[in-house]
Amino acid sequence: LRTLRLEGYGQEAVQNGGGNTSASREAPQRWTNALNWEETIDLTNQRIRIRQRAQAWLPAATMSRVIGNITTTAILDGDVSYNVNQQGAPRRTAPRNLRTEMQTHPVALVRLALDPATAVTNPRTEGKAQLVDITPKQGPRYTLAIDAKSALPLWVRWTENEETLRDLTHQKWFTGFEPINGVMMPTGLKTVIDFRNVVQSQIYVTHNAVDAPIDDLSAPAAVKSAAAPAAPKYVVEAEPVTKGIWLLHGNTGHNSILIEFADHLTMFEVPLNEAWTKALIDKARATVPGKPVTQAIVSHHHFDHSGGVRTAIADGLSIVAHRGTEDLFQEVAARKSTIEPDELARTPKPLKFIPVDDHLTLQDATMQVELYHIIGNEHMAEALMAWVPRDRLLIEGDLFDHTWENYPWTTN
Repeated sequence: LRTLRLEGYGQEAVQNGGGNTSASREAPQRWTNALNWEETIDLTNQRIRIRQRAQAWLPAATMSRVIGNITTTAILDGDVSYNVNQQGAPRRTAPRNLRTEMQTHPVALVRLALDPATAVTNPRTEGKAQLVDITPKQGPRYTLAIDAKSALPLWVRWTENEETLRDLTHQKWFTGFEPINGVMMPTGLKTVIDFRNVVQSQIYVTHNAVDAPIDDLSAPAAVKSAAAPAAPKYVVEAEPVTKGIWLLHGNTGHNSILIEFADHLTMFEVPLNEAWTKALIDKARATVPGKPVTQAIVSHHHFDHSGGVRTAIADGLSIVAHRGTEDLFQEVAARKSTIEPDELARTPKPLKFIPVDDHLTLQDATMQVELYHIIGNEHMAEALMAWVPRDRLLIEGDLFDHTWENYPWTTN
């Protein structure tokens, strides 16, 4: 076997289930449609390409996401990961999960198990399946389940680090096998994660090809010689807005607001990830030395706005958010982080949660902030905005952005 090529369509969960309208466990899943999906695997040279058009199946802020007219192409050649843009120009990128995607196709995984460098251990029986652990030279340890009757792969399970959910276990199911050129190939691929049993992705394969001609997936010389992208160096600026209020912004596009009270500081938003939120908290402390940062107001639960919640908890901050988000933040705070331990894993602390229903006032002798529940917004059901009466200042997250082209909720 030299090559595999799959074509089809499917859906991917928005933000691993952290982008639904509501933070409730029972909220309907939001999806991104994967149109013209194609996965090509060069087994001989350990290369993979995933190409698709992404179309938002939700109220989207830009028309390109609504229409789905942008094709994304991601390729892995050995240890070199790169993207190809709409104009055909390649650019080296940071490593991503393409190797795992390649290795978890059932044909590629069986082939990987036969590699002398791979450790195959712990054969066992679980129900009607035979299980075995597969530990390759590169990549995580996989558990492969084989159906005892058909002798076909049922599923593969593995765990990887994810920025918000940390140790995230995936289980990819294989269904609808068909014989292609003497090889049994699945027509259904469904991946479920151990966060709320979210279906992370589901792919309907409409065409399988085995050992058919494929494109050359080797990285161009200019890409191979380019330095691998380094981890981002976050730079935060504190821009005064009015007395006792600063805009904290920098090179990620995810902002926070610093609010000074008489004896403490409060932040509005702990976004994106651990490193960026830590940089924001450090900048807040440096901006007003001598006053502790004690609270973080989270506008809504979406992971691009709450990705730093674990960091804020580890730093001792209380989380102020709509009551409907508390269970989700409890779940996020309780997750294990052993693969790449974060600050909360190193210094465990409990979630301190201050719930907001329709309205909450944060006030002392020097500052008054009114928090209100936003209603009639189909993007986020349990969202807050802040109002500073003294300055007639509105503070919001995802109500407005000057780059957006579409506001579906404005009729409400």
